[in-house]
Amino acid sequence: MGEMATTVRMPAVFEIISENIMKHSSPLALKTSEVSAWSKTMNLPKTGEILFYTGGEYQLLPYIDSLVKTMTLVDQGSKAFSFMMGVRNFLNKGGISAEKLYASVLAKDRERYNAICYKAAAILQKLGYPLCYNDEEVYSGALLYELGYQDDLITYAERVSALIKNSGAKTVVCLSPHAAEMLKLIYPSLISDFPKVEVRTFVELIWEQKDKLPKINYDQSVAIHDSCRLARELNIAEEIREVLDCVGVHYHEPFRNKKWTTCCGGPSKLVYPEISQTIAARRVAELQDTGAQVFLTTCPYCLAALEGAHDQKSGAIEDLIEFIYRGYVE
Repeated sequence: MGEMATTVRMPAVFEIISENIMKHSSPLALKTSEVSAWSKTMNLPKTGEILFYTGGEYQLLPYIDSLVKTMTLVDQGSKAFSFMMGVRNFLNKGGISAEKLYASVLAKDRERYNAICYKAAAILQKLGYPLCYNDEEVYSGALLYELGYQDDLITYAERVSALIKNSGAKTVVCLSPHAAEMLKLIYPSLISDFPKVEVRTFVELIWEQKDKLPKINYDQSVAIHDSCRLARELNIAEEIREVLDCVGVHYHEPFRNKKWTTCCGGPSKLVYPEISQTIAARRVAELQDTGAQVFLTTCPYCLAALEGAHDQKSGAIEDLIEFIYRGYVE
């Protein structure tokens, strides 16, 4: 008697994310108008030399956090979860994303995360970079790669490729290290016709023009949290320090830093939110041990993970983009 075939099913939340990426070009089915809302007052051209690429990742964070809160309240093996999935499937038939509908009710930080995109573009423009931006940009596809959806990823790579080709850009500047990794290291190895563009991060571009950055008058101490993707895969760490030196800000180093940085807990957030919270809390404790009052990140997922784990009385979590922008509004 032959062995029975075993069907391997991915966790339900993985299926939600992957289906939305393939159908809506966004893990939580955000509309392009929602992703690009930050750009409305900037009037950036759609084509040009440098494509400004958010990948919709900062914009996703409040929705992802709200979805994770929902998942912690509902056992994925329970009847309640099955009912929630059933409702989702019903709503999807009408073209509505149930998880987005629910998450958007709880989202409180949309304005902040959208503003980070605006501030990044404003800083780069002030430094003289000629940016273009496609207000119909698509998600980077990083979660397809990180969750193991290889076949979908190859198909999705063509979508990202088309966006870049249509811009006519020679350089793509990515706000998220996850997006930069995809465009620089992953997609070119998956499809032969992926555009041969220079992929840079926001950190690299401001580092190249660091002498033009305004000084920041800041009397609180700062500690740096290095993003795993930025420090390890992209080998960017010293640039952050040199930028802070140039703007006149003293910083502290946690015990584990640069390529040896401690994980923020973000990668396990969608499947093991409790474990993610524990890891993030430990990293926050390491940052607190420096004695700093402000902890700087360079990745949207690090920002959200650490923000969710720290005590409001024990220091503020800021993105480097937000921090550098201070110099332009003081």
